[in-house]
Amino acid sequence: MEKAAKFNPNRNFAEFLYGYTTVLKTGGDFVNYLSVKLKEIFDQRESKVKRSSDTIGTLAEAYMTVTALLGITLFVLYEVEAILTHSSGGIQSLFIYAFVAVPLLSVIFLWILDGTQIKQPYVDMRPYKAFAISAPVGGVLFLLPLPLTLTLHVSLALATMVAAPSVLSIRYGRERRGMEKALPDFIRDMAEGRKIGLPPESTLEQLASKNYGRLSKHVRKMGSQISWGVALRKVVNTFTTEVHSWITRAVGTLMMEVIDVGGGTVKSFSDMADFTRKVNDLENEKTSMLRPYIFVIYMSGIMVVVTTFLMAYLLVQASSIGPAGFTAFPALDRNTIDLLFVSAIFQGWVVGFVAGKMGEGSVASGFKHSLVLVVVSIATIYLGSIFIKLPL
Repeated sequence: MEKAAKFNPNRNFAEFLYGYTTVLKTGGDFVNYLSVKLKEIFDQRESKVKRSSDTIGTLAEAYMTVTALLGITLFVLYEVEAILTHSSGGIQSLFIYAFVAVPLLSVIFLWILDGTQIKQPYVDMRPYKAFAISAPVGGVLFLLPLPLTLTLHVSLALATMVAAPSVLSIRYGRERRGMEKALPDFIRDMAEGRKIGLPPESTLEQLASKNYGRLSKHVRKMGSQISWGVALRKVVNTFTTEVHSWITRAVGTLMMEVIDVGGGTVKSFSDMADFTRKVNDLENEKTSMLRPYIFVIYMSGIMVVVTTFLMAYLLVQASSIGPAGFTAFPALDRNTIDLLFVSAIFQGWVVGFVAGKMGEGSVASGFKHSLVLVVVSIATIYLGSIFIKLPL
């Protein structure tokens, strides 16, 4: 253990091993030492969650400044350039910013967020696989000559890319949270079964008929396998392989080790239940602290669309009442205004991925935010056109 501590790259874990071996050498109370260290770990994690939330708040403000405020400023500057030079050079620069600069900046922010947030050593890849399949479908849909305006055509293609991944991400997210919520109750019931003298196998069979929400189907399957005579280790290994939740997999592995090493005592199961509940509480606290920043990112995407709409309207009005001999520059024709709205909607689509990473800790959660922002953007444009007429 001392050798493992010496060469371990994790400083905290190395200190834990050094302390544990010292307690064993001196004949101290190692159980109390483990309890104290566990409390320290949770306190440190709680403090880290709060620090991470503060950092993410700063990043949200910076991202909103870069994407929304800078985008609005550049829109005005490039439109003024187009007015003064009677050319489309400013509009082209705006398109470069929307379709190149904003995605690159978003990737940089995603990378910074990934290094800032507290991560789990497991990633559910199923929504990403769905996106890999849906993205080419959206691309083909964009290339098809549909009888739609460019704004609607692009919005439909972008929505198609993230629609299926959004549904899967929501479904799998609910399944994961449901299992993690029911897991402490399941382990606590395992402890109660051990308290009355039942072996772990009989306890699992008895619990198969109890309702644990999203976890019920897995508990029923484990109970059925036990009744068929399958070895407990194989049953638990199958369970940990099938579930797509890191904490559920970790607790399943720990449960097997506890049974193998200590026979699955009541205290060991109670400690696992307390550990799982504390982890869930920390995750819920982190989610509640980060949720307001999703609203900030939403406002960033909506502001770009609203500003684009208003600026296009003002410029159309300015050209229509200009001095004699003033001709409309390329920025005011129907195709260019359509492209402006496409760039605004595309920015909202990209911003959605950052919202998912910032508010829920994964890019997969951003699929649904991208879909919502596309729908909200196109609805904003067409609702606005009811009251403010544009050449669309």
